[in-house]
Amino acid sequence: MKRTQLILMCLLTLFVTSCSKQEETSPDPEVPEAGDAVELGSPDEMEPVPSGQTEEEEPESTETSPVTLDIKSWEETQALIAASKGKIVIVDLWATYCGPCLVELPNLVQIHKEHGDQVECISVSLDYQGFEDQPVESYKEPVLAVLKEKGATFQNLLCSTDSDTMYNEKLTQGSIPVVYVYDQSGELAAQFPDPENPAEFTYQADIMPVVMNLLK
Repeated sequence: MKRTQLILMCLLTLFVTSCSKQEETSPDPEVPEAGDAVELGSPDEMEPVPSGQTEEEEPESTETSPVTLDIKSWEETQALIAASKGKIVIVDLWATYCGPCLVELPNLVQIHKEHGDQVECISVSLDYQGFEDQPVESYKEPVLAVLKEKGATFQNLLCSTDSDTMYNEKLTQGSIPVVYVYDQSGELAAQFPDPENPAEFTYQADIMPVVMNLLK
């Protein structure tokens, strides 16, 4: 009996010793320390940016040219036209109170957008009537407001020569709208309405054909 107990005690001691050694040799799992960077893979393993795209696409610019308005006499306007030789020049005489003028003005804006590198567009407001209590500067704000509404980013003038003088002495037409088209050499190529045939006109039907012919 004592011999059997002795054998059992030896087996139990061997079992406990074996378990203890197994626990000592079992490796602990590695735990990254706080602040350690996590590797996401080498650059070669990262997906390439699709062709035609950049990693950071900049938004498209919506910036446009400002609409401006200068005050000039009719003589100064003529000098400006003469200085534009080399280009086709369109001079549009209009006023804020002229309904047909306001209807046709967007066509001048469109010509400037499509052919501004070859066509010099000039609008001339004849709003100033020469009244002593209404100087030409007082017309600038309402005229500029219309031009901004139409998006007229070309050369805009407010004529300081009063409208009566313009109609009676400077122009061959007695009312507006009036449009002059000059060729690249500075010569008058066409005027609307034609003094000899003062019919109504439009940009699409009358002025554009003249301009397109000069562009050839």
